[in-house]
Amino acid sequence: MAGKKSKSSDKSGNNKQKNEVVQDERLQAIVLTDSFETRFMPLTAVKPRCLLPLANVPLIEYTLEFLAKAGASEVYLMCASHADQINDYIEKSKWNMPWSPFRVSTIMSLESRSVGDAMRDLDNRGIITGDFILVSGDLVTNMEFDKALDFHRMKKSEDKDHIVTMCLSRASQFFRSRCHEPAVFILDKASDKCLYYQDIPLENSKLKNSIAIDPELLEGVDDFKIRNDLVDCHVDICSPHVPAIFQENFDYQFLRRDFVKGVLTSDLLKKSIYAFITEDYAARVESWQTYDAISQDFIARWCYPMVLNSNLLDDQTYSYESEHIYKEKDVVLAQSCKIGKCTGIGSGSKIGEGTSIENSVIGRNCHIKENIVIKDSFIWDNTTIGSDSVIEHALVASDVKIGSKVVVQDGCVIGFNVFIDDNMVIPVGTRLSETFVEKRVSQFLDSESYSDDEEVVSNGKSTNALPAVKLVGEAGVGYVYESDDAYDDDDSSVLDDGTNALTHRFDDMYLSDTSISSLSVKPKKKRRSSTSSATTFAGRDEEYYDDDNEDEDEEDFAAEAIATVERAMENNHDIDTALLELNTLRMSINVTYHEVRSATVVALLRRVYHFIATQTLGAKDAIQKVFGQWGPLFKRQAFDEEEYVDLANLILEKAVAQNFEKPEFIVFSALTFLYDEDILDEDAVDAWWNQVTDDPAYDQAKVLTAKWVEWLRTADEQSTSEEESEESDSE
Repeated sequence: MAGKKSKSSDKSGNNKQKNEVVQDERLQAIVLTDSFETRFMPLTAVKPRCLLPLANVPLIEYTLEFLAKAGASEVYLMCASHADQINDYIEKSKWNMPWSPFRVSTIMSLESRSVGDAMRDLDNRGIITGDFILVSGDLVTNMEFDKALDFHRMKKSEDKDHIVTMCLSRASQFFRSRCHEPAVFILDKASDKCLYYQDIPLENSKLKNSIAIDPELLEGVDDFKIRNDLVDCHVDICSPHVPAIFQENFDYQFLRRDFVKGVLTSDLLKKSIYAFITEDYAARVESWQTYDAISQDFIARWCYPMVLNSNLLDDQTYSYESEHIYKEKDVVLAQSCKIGKCTGIGSGSKIGEGTSIENSVIGRNCHIKENIVIKDSFIWDNTTIGSDSVIEHALVASDVKIGSKVVVQDGCVIGFNVFIDDNMVIPVGTRLSETFVEKRVSQFLDSESYSDDEEVVSNGKSTNALPAVKLVGEAGVGYVYESDDAYDDDDSSVLDDGTNALTHRFDDMYLSDTSISSLSVKPKKKRRSSTSSATTFAGRDEEYYDDDNEDEDEEDFAAEAIATVERAMENNHDIDTALLELNTLRMSINVTYHEVRSATVVALLRRVYHFIATQTLGAKDAIQKVFGQWGPLFKRQAFDEEEYVDLANLILEKAVAQNFEKPEFIVFSALTFLYDEDILDEDAVDAWWNQVTDDPAYDQAKVLTAKWVEWLRTADEQSTSEEESEESDSE
């Protein structure tokens, strides 16, 4: 912002100081318009999440309103998927007008596939000049940002290493818009300095919800608190160091689980992060469930003074009536229709005779005909619904046509331009799209960590694209969209299955604020963690105090041991510390060294896969980096030839199970590296190859290794013959 010149009032003519240019401190804001997720598919195959309407207002408007009230002077929108749509919207919006409270610019970050990519792109552009606000384009809040900014500046003056202030909102146990992915924040009770962060699974998940923290992180802390009752709305006040740290750590993809956790546990960065906890309303529309909850909260005026009748868009004309009913001008209501509480209706919409609408939002220019029941639902613009239909707890996107006597059941999402014929029933939880949406495999390990446009519309040309005739009818138009979770049997999918639905399933929500209990609550029969870690557990007692079942013990050990090695790699612990933790864990659960070797191999190969999948390192460099630093673990896990043979078997087996693109190169590189480092010798390799499996599933993975073993044997034979020749000559 241009500086202002002060007018001189000094009659003596000494106006030098008065005429100095006074620079205003610019407050910059970065908005991540791409969610880098696919939770809102199939809608986000057509339109970006930040332009989807919530209470008939595009989501990006709520974020920009917040930034205007926060006093931002420059706003940069980082655009990845559907960037052209976002750019066109901003150019035509009030935010691009001369009287806009800030200057807004769109940055085409088309190659970004994660928050980490976007932040590295931001660093390369060099546009950050000072502390800045980092927010998502799906934020809904009435937070008083001035208090958070004052807190940030105070902590920055007290702590020279302070780089981020996270704005978190306190939530009650049954707050409906609590985070889609619950997390635990461990904070210094005196200063609200964040000591540790960890996301945790839902209570009904099969994954163990434990928190393991390095005791060194608690050194010098008199008292700390563990909080899982906070809504993380992803409003952060960041220093210019933040993009640079992402630039230096190419494996950082996520803002919380990678960046925050990595900074807090790093022995090198020595940076600090603080939490500002507010009582104001703040939430992100990060799932179908939070979309449902925040919509209802907004209609019920929880976000006051930001309410629907404040008319955030220039052309909106909402008026407010009792029982939280909102209507725009030019709404036509039949005399016998019933409009219940918590309902909004856009202009140009017509409601027919005998129709009942309650706890719902109706968009503009919708034609809702006679004797229709709409309850707890969201109907977007230009939609037509035939008479005698029932829509309960569903979302119907724009330009949809629904025939007469159609039943749309709980949790359904009807995509743009879908046409449903008369007398059809759409089953619970169905998602329909106008065209077939073909999935692409994510480049990251986490199925939720890629851009919405990773899944593309193929216009029905795929051989698998069969119209959903049984659902939409012979004359209907629509395809069934099935998320990746439908085919994922992994325990981690429980999270998305349980919460990424429009339906509120309170037994699936992480509601308990008292579910994190101390280790001393009840004595355990067996230890489940290393003595060198300070650990707390959350969940039911029977998960941790079960009967002495050997299979369960081995599964428990595998999970804990893998986590121990991964934690050692993430925090750059020394080999001796990792060995001590593994050995303590092995003795406490009483498993063999085979289980220890198996867990170590899995953890190392996962790390290698991570480097390759994120394109941080090539396969050979990844093997050298990971096995070069952590391969010596095997010297204390294998002690004779038989155990080294077992180690080679595990590398082959786990490399195939990890689904590397070229498992043969991974197996070959890992074995040859261990051989070069004198961890494996020729005898062990030869003995292993003599009894290696003949299972055809491992044939590809053994191709390069077979040639290497043949070379070893040839070299050994030549060496033996040369030694014999030398002996005979000496004789």
